[in-house]
Amino acid sequence: MTNAQRFAISLMIAQAVLFAGETAAIHQIGPQMPAMLVGLCRAAGGVMLAVVLAGQAGLAVMRTRQLTLQLLRGAVSLLYLWVMIYSFSYMPFADATAISYTQVAYIAVFSVLILGETVSAARWSAAMIAVAGALLIAQPGFAGWNIVYLVAIAGTSLNGLAFVLNRYLQREDSEATTMFYSNLVPLLGNVPILALAGLPAADCMLWLPGIVLLGPLGMFAGIVAVRHADAAMLAPYTLLRLVIAILGGLLIFREATDGMGLLGAGLIIAGCILSARAGTATPATSMLGRARSLAPSWICLQPAPLPER
Repeated sequence: MTNAQRFAISLMIAQAVLFAGETAAIHQIGPQMPAMLVGLCRAAGGVMLAVVLAGQAGLAVMRTRQLTLQLLRGAVSLLYLWVMIYSFSYMPFADATAISYTQVAYIAVFSVLILGETVSAARWSAAMIAVAGALLIAQPGFAGWNIVYLVAIAGTSLNGLAFVLNRYLQREDSEATTMFYSNLVPLLGNVPILALAGLPAADCMLWLPGIVLLGPLGMFAGIVAVRHADAAMLAPYTLLRLVIAILGGLLIFREATDGMGLLGAGLIIAGCILSARAGTATPATSMLGRARSLAPSWICLQPAPLPER
């Protein structure tokens, strides 16, 4: 394992901790705040973080060689948020949770199609082991199968696509630029909720920093991580937040878990270890790379030179 890969894994572990903290804040807010308003606050925090990270560059954070793809990345995040709200509203919680973690398999698939990575058998196995661990923790029943389940399964692919696009976009743009557009589109898409819900209630203000700060910081950690390691290698690490949640529940809230939950946590950790020890992927020709070479010059898939600074 290279130093860059170790650094990427450290960032994914940090992301799991940050996302677990964000989830705890969302849990505390509960039904007092509409989910779209939560998404709006999170996206606003992400845009502000991107501007801070840009530092003296200021508005240059908006400068991109691939505007079409950056806007697509942001739209994918917005659509996934809406699908997630829909699925968690109309499905049993355990079923929706379990389906949401199939993103690991989608990341592996999109790594091949978009990034041109050759995912080894060991990394496919690692992804499946981690997903199996997540299923043991969620323990879904999958009763009353209907169209909502198909929407949730298809929608989860959007989260995997967003993760892979983070790596692809950084071939041309900075982490701060990717962070900016990944949050700008969800921010604009969720603004209309203010006309329906108004500002957050006073009881929510205590927990909002956990969403406005921890969520964007976790997202940025993931964006930087995929610059330093293959997306397929990091896929199982997206499930570490489940392990963190179990440990947090045990150590902080004294909430004991059953044997299936502990076994699931062990499988997720095993999947992460197996993925890290697997061989490095060999680059191939990506589907999106081929599309760039065939696209007309006026489409932003083909990057144009930036003006001199």
